[in-house]
Amino acid sequence: MSDICDFEWSNNRYRHNLTISELKLGFNRNEPTDRSRALIALKELIGASRDYALKDKSCFQDDEFLFRFLYARKFNVNEAFQLIINYHAYRQRNAALLQRLSVLDETIQIALRDGFPGVLTNRDRRGRKVLVFFTANWDYASYSLVTVYRAMLLTIEKLLEDKQNQANGFIAIVDWTNFTFRQSSNLNPKVLKLMIEGLQDCFPVRFKAIHFIGQPWYVEAALAVIRPFLKEKTRDRIKLHGSNLSTLHDCVARDILPTELGGEGPTFNPLNWYHELLESSQTVTKPAPSYCLSQTQIYTKTPAQFVPTVGGHRKGSDLSPTQSPSPSPPSSLSSTNGTEFLKAATKAAAVKIGVLTAKANDPATNTLLGVTTGAGGCDL
Repeated sequence: MSDICDFEWSNNRYRHNLTISELKLGFNRNEPTDRSRALIALKELIGASRDYALKDKSCFQDDEFLFRFLYARKFNVNEAFQLIINYHAYRQRNAALLQRLSVLDETIQIALRDGFPGVLTNRDRRGRKVLVFFTANWDYASYSLVTVYRAMLLTIEKLLEDKQNQANGFIAIVDWTNFTFRQSSNLNPKVLKLMIEGLQDCFPVRFKAIHFIGQPWYVEAALAVIRPFLKEKTRDRIKLHGSNLSTLHDCVARDILPTELGGEGPTFNPLNWYHELLESSQTVTKPAPSYCLSQTQIYTKTPAQFVPTVGGHRKGSDLSPTQSPSPSPPSSLSSTNGTEFLKAATKAAAVKIGVLTAKANDPATNTLLGVTTGAGGCDL
Protein backbone atom coordinates (compact mmCIF):
# COMPACT_ATOMS: atom_id res chain seq x y z
CA MET A 1 0.00 0.00 0.00
CA SER A 2 1.27 3.44 -0.84
CA ASP A 3 2.78 5.39 2.00
CA ILE A 4 1.30 8.60 0.59
CA CYS A 5 -2.28 9.83 1.03
CA ASP A 6 -3.45 12.35 -1.57
CA PHE A 7 -5.92 15.01 -0.43
CA GLU A 8 -7.57 17.09 -3.14
CA TRP A 9 -9.77 20.14 -2.74
CA SER A 10 -13.10 19.89 -4.55
CA ASN A 11 -12.15 22.47 -7.17
CA ASN A 12 -8.67 20.90 -7.65
CA ARG A 13 -6.93 24.20 -6.99
CA TYR A 14 -4.97 22.71 -4.11
CA ARG A 15 -3.27 19.37 -3.72
CA HIS A 16 -1.44 18.22 -0.59
CA ASN A 17 0.52 15.02 -0.18
CA LEU A 18 0.36 13.93 3.45
CA THR A 19 2.29 10.93 4.69
CA ILE A 20 0.77 8.31 6.97
CA SER A 21 3.27 9.28 9.67
CA GLU A 22 2.13 12.91 9.53
CA LEU A 23 -1.47 11.88 10.09
CA LYS A 24 -0.50 9.64 13.02
CA LEU A 25 2.12 11.78 14.72
CA GLY A 26 0.71 15.21 14.01
CA PHE A 27 2.05 18.47 12.65
CA ASN A 28 4.13 21.25 14.10
CA ARG A 29 1.58 23.75 15.41
CA ASN A 30 4.20 26.51 15.39
CA GLU A 31 4.60 26.30 11.62
CA PRO A 32 1.86 28.10 9.62
CA THR A 33 2.32 25.72 6.69
CA ASP A 34 1.88 22.68 8.92
CA ARG A 35 -1.23 24.19 10.51
CA SER A 36 -2.76 24.74 7.08
CA ARG A 37 -1.94 21.19 5.96
CA ALA A 38 -3.44 19.75 9.14
CA LEU A 39 -6.61 21.80 8.69
CA ILE A 40 -7.06 20.62 5.10
CA ALA A 41 -6.49 16.99 6.14
CA LEU A 42 -9.07 17.32 8.91
CA LYS A 43 -11.60 18.81 6.51
CA GLU A 44 -11.06 15.91 4.13
CA LEU A 45 -11.71 13.38 6.88
CA ILE A 46 -14.90 15.19 7.90
CA GLY A 47 -16.10 15.44 4.31
CA ALA A 48 -15.52 11.74 3.66
CA SER A 49 -16.92 10.53 6.99
CA ARG A 50 -20.11 8.47 7.05
CA ASP A 51 -20.33 8.47 10.83
CA TYR A 52 -23.87 9.23 12.00
CA ALA A 53 -22.56 11.80 14.48
CA LEU A 54 -21.26 13.83 11.53
CA LYS A 55 -24.45 13.76 9.50
CA ASP A 56 -24.47 17.56 9.92
CA LYS A 57 -21.25 18.73 8.28
CA SER A 58 -21.98 22.44 8.68
CA CYS A 59 -18.77 22.91 10.69
CA PHE A 60 -16.77 21.89 7.60
CA GLN A 61 -16.03 25.46 6.50
CA ASP A 62 -15.51 27.00 9.95
CA ASP A 63 -11.72 27.05 10.25
CA GLU A 64 -11.69 28.72 13.68
CA PHE A 65 -13.97 26.04 15.10
CA LEU A 66 -11.90 23.19 13.65
CA PHE A 67 -8.66 24.66 14.98
CA ARG A 68 -10.01 24.16 18.52
CA PHE A 69 -9.93 20.40 17.99
CA LEU A 70 -6.52 20.44 16.35
CA TYR A 71 -5.00 22.39 19.24
CA ALA A 72 -6.74 20.13 21.76
CA ARG A 73 -5.01 17.11 20.20
CA LYS A 74 -1.67 18.80 19.45
CA PHE A 75 -2.39 18.78 15.70
CA ASN A 76 -2.70 15.04 15.49
CA VAL A 77 -5.28 14.94 12.68
CA ASN A 78 -6.66 11.48 13.44
CA GLU A 79 -7.14 12.24 17.12
CA ALA A 80 -8.68 15.63 16.34
CA PHE A 81 -11.09 13.95 13.92
CA GLN A 82 -12.11 11.40 16.57
CA LEU A 83 -12.62 14.23 19.06
CA ILE A 84 -15.00 15.97 16.63
CA ILE A 85 -17.00 12.74 16.31
CA ASN A 86 -17.10 12.39 20.11
CA TYR A 87 -18.18 16.03 20.43
CA HIS A 88 -21.14 15.67 18.08
CA ALA A 89 -22.15 12.27 19.49
CA TYR A 90 -22.09 13.67 23.04
CA ARG A 91 -24.30 16.56 22.00
CA GLN A 92 -26.80 14.20 20.41
CA ARG A 93 -26.88 11.93 23.47
CA ASN A 94 -27.28 14.83 25.90
CA ALA A 95 -29.51 17.22 23.99
CA ALA A 96 -31.50 18.16 27.12
CA LEU A 97 -28.34 19.03 29.04
CA LEU A 98 -27.11 21.40 26.33
CA GLN A 99 -30.46 22.93 25.42
CA ARG A 100 -30.72 26.75 25.64
CA LEU A 101 -27.15 27.12 26.89
CA SER A 102 -27.00 30.88 27.31
CA VAL A 103 -25.77 33.47 29.80
CA LEU A 104 -29.38 34.69 29.96
CA ASP A 105 -30.51 31.40 31.50
CA GLU A 106 -31.55 32.39 35.02
CA THR A 107 -30.07 29.40 36.88
CA ILE A 108 -26.79 29.70 34.97
CA GLN A 109 -26.65 33.33 36.05
CA ILE A 110 -26.98 32.37 39.72
CA ALA A 111 -24.15 29.85 39.36
CA LEU A 112 -21.90 32.37 37.62
CA ARG A 113 -22.59 35.01 40.25
CA ASP A 114 -21.55 32.49 42.92
CA GLY A 115 -18.30 31.90 41.04
CA PHE A 116 -19.04 28.63 39.23
CA PRO A 117 -16.74 28.99 37.54
CA GLY A 118 -14.59 32.00 38.31
CA VAL A 119 -11.91 33.14 35.86
CA LEU A 120 -8.78 34.94 37.01
CA THR A 121 -7.66 37.98 35.07
CA ASN A 122 -4.01 36.98 34.72
CA ARG A 123 -2.56 33.80 33.20
CA ASP A 124 -0.02 31.59 34.89
CA ARG A 125 3.65 31.53 33.92
CA ARG A 126 2.96 29.15 31.02
CA GLY A 127 0.22 31.32 29.56
CA ARG A 128 -2.64 29.12 30.76
CA LYS A 129 -6.00 30.53 31.83
CA VAL A 130 -6.89 29.84 35.47
CA LEU A 131 -10.38 28.73 36.55
CA VAL A 132 -11.22 28.80 40.27
CA PHE A 133 -14.03 27.18 42.24
CA PHE A 134 -14.84 28.05 45.85
CA THR A 135 -17.11 25.11 46.59
CA ALA A 136 -18.46 26.45 49.90
CA ASN A 137 -20.39 29.03 47.84
CA TRP A 138 -22.47 26.35 46.12
CA ASP A 139 -26.14 26.86 46.98
CA TYR A 140 -27.40 23.41 46.01
CA ALA A 141 -30.97 24.39 46.96
CA SER A 142 -31.03 27.03 44.20
CA TYR A 143 -29.20 25.25 41.38
CA SER A 144 -28.00 21.74 40.77
CA LEU A 145 -24.64 20.29 39.83
CA VAL A 146 -25.96 20.10 36.26
CA THR A 147 -26.32 23.88 36.24
CA VAL A 148 -22.73 24.26 37.46
CA TYR A 149 -21.63 22.06 34.57
CA ARG A 150 -23.67 24.08 32.07
CA ALA A 151 -22.16 27.33 33.35
CA MET A 152 -18.71 25.78 33.04
CA LEU A 153 -19.32 24.69 29.44
CA LEU A 154 -20.57 28.17 28.56
CA THR A 155 -17.45 29.67 30.10
CA ILE A 156 -15.09 27.28 28.33
CA GLU A 157 -16.67 27.88 24.94
CA LYS A 158 -16.31 31.64 25.39
CA LEU A 159 -12.67 31.30 26.48
CA LEU A 160 -11.88 29.03 23.52
CA GLU A 161 -12.57 31.93 21.17
CA ASP A 162 -9.04 33.00 22.11
CA LYS A 163 -6.35 31.05 20.21
CA GLN A 164 -3.96 31.40 23.14
CA ASN A 165 -6.36 29.44 25.34
CA GLN A 166 -6.69 26.78 22.66
CA ALA A 167 -2.93 26.41 22.43
CA ASN A 168 -1.94 26.72 26.10
CA GLY A 169 -4.93 25.10 27.80
CA PHE A 170 -6.30 25.71 31.28
CA ILE A 171 -5.63 24.94 34.91
CA ALA A 172 -8.32 24.65 37.60
CA ILE A 173 -8.06 25.37 41.32
CA VAL A 174 -10.82 23.90 43.49
CA ASP A 175 -10.99 25.17 47.07
CA TRP A 176 -12.94 22.70 49.23
CA THR A 177 -12.53 24.71 52.44
CA ASN A 178 -15.81 24.78 54.45
CA PHE A 179 -17.49 22.46 51.94
CA THR A 180 -20.06 20.62 54.05
CA PHE A 181 -21.02 16.98 54.11
CA ARG A 182 -24.58 17.95 53.14
CA GLN A 183 -23.24 19.74 50.06
CA SER A 184 -21.19 16.68 49.16
CA SER A 185 -24.34 14.52 49.26
CA ASN A 186 -25.57 16.53 46.26
CA LEU A 187 -22.58 15.52 44.12
CA ASN A 188 -24.61 13.25 41.89
CA PRO A 189 -22.34 10.39 40.68
CA LYS A 190 -24.20 10.20 37.38
CA VAL A 191 -23.61 13.89 36.71
CA LEU A 192 -19.97 13.62 37.77
CA LYS A 193 -19.48 10.80 35.29
CA LEU A 194 -21.18 12.89 32.60
CA MET A 195 -18.85 15.80 33.36
CA ILE A 196 -15.76 13.59 33.20
CA GLU A 197 -16.88 12.09 29.91
CA GLY A 198 -17.49 15.48 28.33
CA LEU A 199 -14.43 17.36 29.56
CA GLN A 200 -12.03 14.44 29.14
CA ASP A 201 -13.09 12.89 25.84
CA CYS A 202 -15.61 15.08 23.99
CA PHE A 203 -14.86 18.80 24.23
CA PRO A 204 -11.83 20.57 22.71
CA VAL A 205 -10.41 21.70 26.03
CA ARG A 206 -7.09 20.83 27.67
CA PHE A 207 -6.81 20.93 31.45
CA LYS A 208 -3.11 20.86 32.16
CA ALA A 209 -3.54 20.68 35.95
CA ILE A 210 -6.33 20.43 38.53
CA HIS A 211 -5.42 21.54 42.05
CA PHE A 212 -7.50 20.56 45.10
CA ILE A 213 -6.95 22.45 48.35
CA GLY A 214 -8.63 22.08 51.73
CA GLN A 215 -10.39 18.88 50.69
CA PRO A 216 -12.15 16.99 53.54
CA TRP A 217 -12.14 13.20 53.78
CA TYR A 218 -15.53 12.80 52.11
CA VAL A 219 -14.29 14.66 49.03
CA GLU A 220 -11.31 12.33 48.81
CA ALA A 221 -13.76 9.42 49.14
CA ALA A 222 -15.81 10.80 46.23
CA LEU A 223 -12.62 11.19 44.21
CA ALA A 224 -11.79 7.55 44.84
CA VAL A 225 -15.20 6.59 43.40
CA ILE A 226 -14.72 8.54 40.16
CA ARG A 227 -11.03 7.71 39.75
CA PRO A 228 -11.71 4.57 37.62
CA PHE A 229 -13.41 6.81 35.02
CA LEU A 230 -10.33 9.00 34.67
CA LYS A 231 -7.61 8.39 32.15
CA GLU A 232 -4.12 7.90 33.54
CA LYS A 233 -3.03 11.27 32.15
CA THR A 234 -5.97 12.98 33.88
CA ARG A 235 -5.30 11.22 37.19
CA ASP A 236 -1.69 12.38 37.08
CA ARG A 237 -2.79 15.99 36.62
CA ILE A 238 -4.94 16.08 39.78
CA LYS A 239 -2.88 17.46 42.65
CA LEU A 240 -4.13 17.19 46.25
CA HIS A 241 -2.62 19.92 48.42
CA GLY A 242 -4.83 19.72 51.50
CA SER A 243 -4.20 22.69 53.76
CA ASN A 244 -0.65 23.21 52.46
CA LEU A 245 -0.88 26.28 50.23
CA SER A 246 2.90 26.42 49.76
CA THR A 247 2.75 23.40 47.45
CA LEU A 248 0.03 25.15 45.44
CA HIS A 249 2.26 28.23 45.16
CA ASP A 250 5.05 26.03 43.86
CA CYS A 251 2.78 25.24 40.91
CA VAL A 252 0.95 28.55 40.48
CA ALA A 253 2.66 31.87 41.15
CA ARG A 254 1.24 33.84 44.07
CA ASP A 255 1.12 37.13 42.20
CA ILE A 256 -1.79 35.97 40.01
CA LEU A 257 -3.80 34.35 42.83
CA PRO A 258 -6.46 36.11 44.93
CA THR A 259 -5.98 36.60 48.65
CA GLU A 260 -8.37 33.71 49.39
CA LEU A 261 -5.78 31.35 47.91
CA GLY A 262 -2.86 32.94 49.73
CA GLY A 263 -1.98 35.05 46.72
CA GLU A 264 -0.89 38.64 46.27
CA GLY A 265 -3.76 39.65 44.02
CA PRO A 266 -7.03 41.37 44.98
CA THR A 267 -9.94 39.59 46.62
CA PHE A 268 -11.74 37.27 44.23
CA ASN A 269 -14.87 38.81 42.69
CA PRO A 270 -17.02 36.32 40.72
CA LEU A 271 -19.04 39.15 39.17
CA ASN A 272 -16.09 40.18 36.98
CA TRP A 273 -16.42 37.16 34.70
CA TYR A 274 -20.21 37.24 34.92
CA HIS A 275 -20.26 40.82 33.66
CA GLU A 276 -17.84 39.96 30.87
CA LEU A 277 -20.17 37.23 29.63
CA LEU A 278 -23.14 39.60 29.83
CA GLU A 279 -21.25 42.22 27.88
CA SER A 280 -20.35 39.73 25.17
CA SER A 281 -24.02 38.77 24.86
CA GLN A 282 -24.84 42.39 24.03
CA THR A 283 -22.28 42.69 21.22
CA VAL A 284 -23.13 39.65 19.08
CA THR A 285 -24.25 40.47 15.54
CA LYS A 286 -25.58 37.08 14.47
CA PRO A 287 -26.79 33.86 16.09
CA ALA A 288 -24.22 31.18 16.91
CA PRO A 289 -23.90 28.29 14.41
CA SER A 290 -25.81 25.12 15.21
CA TYR A 291 -22.62 23.19 15.97
CA CYS A 292 -21.63 25.55 18.80
CA LEU A 293 -22.73 24.81 22.35
CA SER A 294 -23.97 28.21 23.45
CA GLN A 295 -26.96 30.06 22.06
CA THR A 296 -26.48 33.76 21.50
CA GLN A 297 -29.19 36.38 21.76
CA ILE A 298 -28.78 39.60 19.84
CA TYR A 299 -28.65 42.74 21.96
CA THR A 300 -28.27 46.39 21.05
CA LYS A 301 -25.61 48.37 22.88
CA THR A 302 -27.05 50.80 25.41
CA PRO A 303 -27.27 54.35 23.93
CA ALA A 304 -24.79 56.67 25.59
CA GLN A 305 -27.42 59.33 26.36
CA PHE A 306 -29.29 56.96 28.69
CA VAL A 307 -27.47 56.76 32.01
CA PRO A 308 -28.53 54.13 34.59
CA THR A 309 -29.99 55.46 37.84
CA VAL A 310 -30.99 53.81 41.10
CA GLY A 311 -33.59 51.08 40.62
CA GLY A 312 -32.79 50.40 36.99
CA HIS A 313 -34.58 53.50 35.64
CA ARG A 314 -32.86 55.78 33.14
CA LYS A 315 -32.88 59.51 32.73
CA GLY A 316 -35.39 60.81 30.25
CA SER A 317 -37.59 57.73 30.51
CA ASP A 318 -40.77 57.16 32.47
CA LEU A 319 -41.02 53.52 31.40
CA SER A 320 -41.02 50.84 34.06
CA PRO A 321 -38.01 48.44 34.24
CA THR A 322 -40.15 45.48 33.17
CA GLN A 323 -41.95 47.16 30.29
CA SER A 324 -41.32 45.42 26.97
CA PRO A 325 -40.02 47.35 23.96
CA SER A 326 -42.61 48.26 21.38
CA PRO A 327 -42.73 46.43 18.05
CA SER A 328 -41.27 47.88 14.90
CA PRO A 329 -43.36 50.74 13.44
CA PRO A 330 -45.47 49.93 10.38
CA SER A 331 -44.44 51.44 7.08
CA SER A 332 -47.64 53.53 6.96
CA LEU A 333 -46.46 55.80 9.79
CA SER A 334 -45.43 59.30 8.90
CA SER A 335 -41.80 60.31 9.21
CA THR A 336 -42.42 62.29 12.41
CA ASN A 337 -44.47 59.59 14.10
CA GLY A 338 -42.01 56.94 13.02
CA THR A 339 -39.14 58.85 14.59
CA GLU A 340 -41.02 59.24 17.88
CA PHE A 341 -41.92 55.56 17.78
CA LEU A 342 -38.28 54.54 17.36
CA LYS A 343 -37.24 56.84 20.21
CA ALA A 344 -39.77 55.20 22.54
CA ALA A 345 -38.61 51.72 21.50
CA THR A 346 -34.98 52.69 22.08
CA LYS A 347 -35.82 53.99 25.55
CA ALA A 348 -37.62 50.76 26.44
CA ALA A 349 -34.67 48.66 25.26
CA ALA A 350 -32.30 50.87 27.26
CA VAL A 351 -34.40 50.33 30.37
CA LYS A 352 -34.14 46.56 30.01
CA ILE A 353 -30.38 46.61 29.65
CA GLY A 354 -30.23 48.99 32.59
CA VAL A 355 -32.03 46.45 34.74
CA LEU A 356 -29.67 43.72 33.50
CA THR A 357 -26.62 45.74 34.57
CA ALA A 358 -28.08 46.93 37.86
CA LYS A 359 -29.26 43.49 38.92
CA ALA A 360 -25.97 41.88 37.90
CA ASN A 361 -24.16 44.12 40.37
CA ASP A 362 -26.35 42.91 43.23
CA PRO A 363 -25.44 39.29 44.12
CA ALA A 364 -28.22 39.20 46.72
CA THR A 365 -31.00 39.32 44.17
CA ASN A 366 -31.99 36.64 41.69
CA THR A 367 -34.16 38.80 39.44
CA LEU A 368 -33.36 39.67 35.84
CA LEU A 369 -35.50 41.75 33.51
CA GLY A 370 -38.43 41.48 35.92
CA VAL A 371 -38.35 37.66 36.04
CA THR A 372 -37.82 35.93 39.38
CA THR A 373 -35.28 33.14 39.20
CA GLY A 374 -35.39 29.91 41.14
CA ALA A 375 -33.97 26.45 41.37
CA GLY A 376 -33.84 24.49 38.20
CA GLY A 377 -31.69 23.03 35.49
CA CYS A 378 -31.75 19.75 33.68
CA ASP A 379 -32.52 16.76 35.87
CA LEU A 380 -30.59 13.66 34.96
